[in-house]
Amino acid sequence: MSSAAAPADALDELDRLLAPSMRTLRASCGVDLTFGGRTEAGSADAITIRHLDGHLGHSLRDLRVRTGCGVGGKALALGRPVVVRDYFNAAHIVHTYDGAVAPERIETAFAVPIRAGGAVAGLLYLAQRADVALGDRIVHRAVEHVRRLEQDLAVGIEVRRRMAAYDDAVARDGRVLADVRRELDDTIGRVDDPAARQRLQQLSDRLRRLAHGHAEPAGVGAGVLSARELDVLRLVATGAANNDIARDLGLTPNTVKAYLRSVSRKLGAANRTHAVRLARDAGLL
Repeated sequence: MSSAAAPADALDELDRLLAPSMRTLRASCGVDLTFGGRTEAGSADAITIRHLDGHLGHSLRDLRVRTGCGVGGKALALGRPVVVRDYFNAAHIVHTYDGAVAPERIETAFAVPIRAGGAVAGLLYLAQRADVALGDRIVHRAVEHVRRLEQDLAVGIEVRRRMAAYDDAVARDGRVLADVRRELDDTIGRVDDPAARQRLQQLSDRLRRLAHGHAEPAGVGAGVLSARELDVLRLVATGAANNDIARDLGLTPNTVKAYLRSVSRKLGAANRTHAVRLARDAGLL
């Protein structure tokens, strides 16, 4: 397979799509167990299993499957689907993960790579607790399910890209409008003629309405947010989850949540996405 890594935004989107896919695929194919995961950011050499349905325990959860190891690792290495029957006696796979597989009593396993942008972004598995052949119907449905996942993934990435471009454009427009209004308001304060001052104030009000909330929020300035709050918000703006932010900044997840509550309160934001947008509009990010 290609050693190219899938884009980070594709991995985040795939993680979101995989969660509901496990139950749907298991019901559609009538198998005992489905599970899967995405590759690691910046690498195509391993996946981490995070999503399961029909599992007996948690031995497979968070298992890191490396290229070349197990049925999934072989699918990663070849870049194509791989099936194994009589799993524990199969000679054509490396039995690195038998300890994790044994509690699930898996006998037949089928691993299908998921691609994004020409690179393998994840793996999806089907498994039976009996040494049985997977019929053409099951194989076809599994492959079709992966193809739909790949299509949804491509659509999701494009939607994210367009939304980001739109948000950037809105932020730029908002900053321009805010700058114009500040200059205008400064000019109004220097005008002695009441009639001229009134007309300029009306113009300023029209700019405020035109901005539709994209101009700088009242009271928002560089001194409103603390340095730590800005650090947290900058990572939120990259799409990082609370646990990732906590790890990067050396904080606990609860402390990150507390910072985000404080940021939302100070900016008057409804949620973290809104907070990022308001901060960008105000020139804080």
